[in-house]
Amino acid sequence: MKKTTQLAEALQLIDTEDTVVLFLSMPHCSVCHAIEPRLQKLLTSFDIPALHLDAHEIPEVASTFEVLTVPVILIFHKGKEIARQARFIDLEKIEFLLTQITHTTDALNYEEIFNTKKG
Repeated sequence: MKKTTQLAEALQLIDTEDTVVLFLSMPHCSVCHAIEPRLQKLLTSFDIPALHLDAHEIPEVASTFEVLTVPVILIFHKGKEIARQARFIDLEKIEFLLTQITHTTDALNYEEIFNTKKG
């Protein structure tokens, strides 16, 4: 997961890539520091671009992504936000969703993306 100080980089990635994961944090957030390495490890199993944005360094991320608390993990697919987890992060759900996205065809429908049953 690449750390960036450019909001424009995140927005361009969302526009150009099929799937993107954004992690928003603040420097003095203990939950952020606990979640970041676990998310980093989870993302090594996927070939999906991911960015880490510090809401203290880039305050406009809060309004751009309508974020009220950190940490936040946002998942975009085909330019649209399909998942958001804030403060209480369930990495198993994120892993399940990313697995669904990466192991299905472009004919993925709404029900398939949001089906939370683990087969």
